[in-house]
Amino acid sequence: MMHLPTTKQLKGFLKDNKKTVWLTALATLLLYALGIGYTLFSNGAVEEEQEIDPETGLEVNLITGEEYAALHEGAARFEIYIENDEGSAFTNSALLEAMLLSPAVFATIDTAEKVTVAQEIEALEDGDIPAKYILDITNDPVDNSLNVTVGTGDADKNLAIAAVLYDMISNKELTLLENKNVSMLSDPHAVVIENGPEKTEEEEGLSPVGYAVMAVAVLIAGTVLGILIAFSRLFFKKEITDVFNYRESDQDTIIDLTLFNEGKIDDELVHTIQYPAAQHKLILSDPALPSEVQERLLKDTATNYVFASDIVAADPKLTFDEIILVSQKHVTNKAWYKKQRTLLANYTAPIKIVLQ
Repeated sequence: MMHLPTTKQLKGFLKDNKKTVWLTALATLLLYALGIGYTLFSNGAVEEEQEIDPETGLEVNLITGEEYAALHEGAARFEIYIENDEGSAFTNSALLEAMLLSPAVFATIDTAEKVTVAQEIEALEDGDIPAKYILDITNDPVDNSLNVTVGTGDADKNLAIAAVLYDMISNKELTLLENKNVSMLSDPHAVVIENGPEKTEEEEGLSPVGYAVMAVAVLIAGTVLGILIAFSRLFFKKEITDVFNYRESDQDTIIDLTLFNEGKIDDELVHTIQYPAAQHKLILSDPALPSEVQERLLKDTATNYVFASDIVAADPKLTFDEIILVSQKHVTNKAWYKKQRTLLANYTAPIKIVLQ
């Protein structure tokens, strides 16, 4: 019948394998720390490399949702409809946006007011907010019109820039519009931006508290992994361990003295060997029993004890009333025990296994 391990056995297992458990846990935590460090370093390196192209102003340098919302406070907008020569609607908003953000467009602005606006746009390019985020052109799928939206965080500036762009588009000052029909559907006006046109930020990383919680979880997982590794190693050790199966017959008597408190268990060992009383007993042990234990047993003149480290060392002509195998965890060799049990199949005497 299988028995669940006792609390003492579990404590003993953890004590015997604490080095494996803690080294595995610490190694797992170290790998986690290295992974987080590499991720943060990589993200930082990527952010440093995401500089804006001075010629186009279109390099993606992502901004947060909060920055986007602040940038589009008091945004200005106007609607247009562009039609190709063949009568189909022009809906390539990305191409029109790129044209309006190009330095070539800024160079065509020659009035004092337009020069001021151009300088303001260029100043944004040199700052933390990419110029691409001040201008947003989207397509309305219902009527294929284009919504041109300007957002700099300054309502007056938004209307001024929108007015400049409005004039440029209506006058077809862009090469892109020379062979197209342009209809201005509305004048520049203030609008409220509720949602950004696209994802404007990368997934936000964990906070310091989040990293700490993850570290604790990783440490726990590493500890569990260490326990599993330690447990699996028990099956492959040459010495007898907690998971070794001593019983080979239902008639075997197994007495586990490891359940007692730590310390010398000579009294318990002597008592276990002496009882029940018999005339002839064979004691097989690996390692040999302590000399003081043997001396105490030999004082019992009512029983004839034969001590041996191997069954082949015992006189085969002798018969025994009981055979006792004394085993020590993490010391006694599994192969030794298997050998004794194999050769003991010739004996009819009851077998008692004492674990210490």
